[in-house]
Amino acid sequence: MKLVATDFDGTFCSYGGGVPEANLAAVKKWQEAGHKFGINTGRGISLIDMEIEKYEGLVPDFLICNNGAVVTDAERSILASLRFPQALTKGLLQLLREKRGDAPMLVVTERESLAIGGNLSDAALGLPDMPSTTLEKAIWRDDIVQVSLNCGTQENALATEAMVRASFPQLRGNINRGYLDLNLVEADKKNGVARLLQVTGWQVAPDDLFVIGDDRNDLPAIEAFHGYTVATAPDFMKTAAKKVYESVAQMMLENL
Repeated sequence: MKLVATDFDGTFCSYGGGVPEANLAAVKKWQEAGHKFGINTGRGISLIDMEIEKYEGLVPDFLICNNGAVVTDAERSILASLRFPQALTKGLLQLLREKRGDAPMLVVTERESLAIGGNLSDAALGLPDMPSTTLEKAIWRDDIVQVSLNCGTQENALATEAMVRASFPQLRGNINRGYLDLNLVEADKKNGVARLLQVTGWQVAPDDLFVIGDDRNDLPAIEAFHGYTVATAPDFMKTAAKKVYESVAQMMLENL
């Protein structure tokens, strides 16, 4: 059995566009051959399902969501989850309010994304208006797996991550373009793949494991599993990748 774990935004689906038909056709061939296909994303379950539901016949065998913090099977049963301790949630959200004022943020639970201070609008990602909550309510929740911010640029995202980690070293920042996702330090796309294999018991040889992504939050998995990237990725991703493909479809069909 072979396994593909692909990033979604910018890799499987182009920014500002849909999933190419070639990618959908390649997934069908891959699964018909008895192999596993899934999505390894910074999105939460609700936000990635919003996209998957647009494509009839696209049925991933698994999801790795929230940069590895949540792993599900094909039916969306949660197989693994890394929740913030409630005291950490409270301290983090209070710090972000102090340092960023009323700038919008998302608090993401295992199954839903909730906006504080307005929505993180992004036409390229097609992010919808999400249900809202207040900071006063969110700080008492014990089911948060991610807090997401739009920092505008990767430089600002890196600076914000450094500020947060100075107070909360148990957190890490997973960065895609100008977005900063704050997760527990054990949550990244590399650990998400490893956690998937552990909880499912799937036996996949190293040469039969294919990971692909296009930006900084994909780097841990690309480096750990000798993974791949796409032609639209920045140069640092192409340097880290084993090979650059024009599309996910090309990678899958070449290795079928």
